[in-house]
Amino acid sequence: NLLKAIKKSNQQYLNEKRRYQLNRDVEVYIKDKPPKNVDIPKILDLIRNNIPDVFLTKLKSIKIGQFDVLQKRGISALHKDGHVFIDNEQDGNKNIIDDLVHEIAHCVEEKFAEKIYEDQKIINEFLGKRNRLHDLLANDDEDYDLNYFDFLNIEYDKEFDNLLYKKIGYKKIENIAPTLFVRAYAATSLREYFATAFESYYLHGGNSIIDISPQVYKKIVALEKSSKFDLR
Repeated sequence: NLLKAIKKSNQQYLNEKRRYQLNRDVEVYIKDKPPKNVDIPKILDLIRNNIPDVFLTKLKSIKIGQFDVLQKRGISALHKDGHVFIDNEQDGNKNIIDDLVHEIAHCVEEKFAEKIYEDQKIINEFLGKRNRLHDLLANDDEDYDLNYFDFLNIEYDKEFDNLLYKKIGYKKIENIAPTLFVRAYAATSLREYFATAFESYYLHGGNSIIDISPQVYKKIVALEKSSKFDLR
């Protein structure tokens, strides 16, 4: 009976706990509780065991809950100034892990932007895929009123995002170009191209991107190898 009481008390403590540490420098704050099938300690263990420490050095905090910054944009996660915001109303560990690794990727991309893009290889790879996507869509039966110069813009553009997501649809893109991107969202911008590949690399293994995004694969491997040096 005493053992059961201790276990119950410990479980109650975990259920009510609002603050965790991902590592020594990164605090995790639970503003609003996630569903009962979300295991925060397990999620954090997975991040610690799979993401190299060097990629977490720019991260300041992880906040889980309901936030205006997410609701106004209709999104489930966001990286801003070193802080990652995650919507708590998600079912199961997988969705939160996916969002968290993706936003960590944006943090990594900001920290190592020069090292990632200085040789232009990832940029050229991305633009080559954008060019191929344009040609495939231009030869499709549907009239999408495409502007070729939009496909040459590597930065995020809301109208182009709406074209891919709403007018064309990710399903359509994945059907006509199944091997161009890790997933259709990667075509949105250069930053999302890197982040989706990074996410796939750490959640599904390095080989998941070696053929689809080989230049991103090579760059992540190079950054991992250089992590034995002080890059901060």
